[in-house]
Amino acid sequence: MENFLLDMILLSEKRQKVILLLLEGPITIETIKKILNASATSIQPQIKMLKEHNLVVQENNFYKLSEIGKIVAVKMEPLLNTLSFLEENINFWFERDLTEIPTYLLSRIKELGHLTITEPQPDNMFELNAEYVKNAKKAKKLEATVSYFHPLFPSLYLEIAEKGAFVSLILQESILKKWTEDHKKQTEEFIKMENTKLFVGTDDGKVPAITAADNFMTMVLFPKEAAFDRKYIFSFEKDALAWGKELYDHYERLSVRIYDIKKCQE
Repeated sequence: MENFLLDMILLSEKRQKVILLLLEGPITIETIKKILNASATSIQPQIKMLKEHNLVVQENNFYKLSEIGKIVAVKMEPLLNTLSFLEENINFWFERDLTEIPTYLLSRIKELGHLTITEPQPDNMFELNAEYVKNAKKAKKLEATVSYFHPLFPSLYLEIAEKGAFVSLILQESILKKWTEDHKKQTEEFIKMENTKLFVGTDDGKVPAITAADNFMTMVLFPKEAAFDRKYIFSFEKDALAWGKELYDHYERLSVRIYDIKKCQE
């Protein structure tokens, strides 16, 4: 029976739905038909096949998962949820470099939930992402890795900190050099504040630009082959904010805090 059980489940959306429905408990065929909005002729053959392969058992008029069926259902649910999440923006994920995201977070990528993807238009290519600026200025806590340089970043983050928000930034080495050379005064003001932190990371790999705030999260991933395109993914869901925070913390552990701008320029 070479992979037959796997094929039997994954190649039928109806069988998947029946298994996940029965994960909630025993149910009658009439209720199954009603919930799935399906006819008996379309559902009964699927249940019969699940029974023949010992995933579903029948007790009187009720169908329920067997012990093996429960094992399959519990493992199947997160897989199907992940596939569904990826399929919403499959081309985007296929084109992105995900190698710098830890495996334990990649395995939970569906926690990002519903995403909005934005990219700069030709007429505002050199401006900051308007959606990002709007939400960043509302944040009371904002932690970000800065993986590409924009001349307006130093003033933006300083402005947010001056309003009382906690702001923590991780700059890659090459970005830190330009940041401190071109925006020395703003960088000095930022470091001196009690509600700010500045870190330097390494330039190894293509670290995504991640912002983990208390009101939103964003991520800018490097393309695998094309030029850097500043496509932002946004999420405002609770699980996404926690996921983004974990990713930021991962990079912070690999970084060194900066207390004196003079040492950066040596």
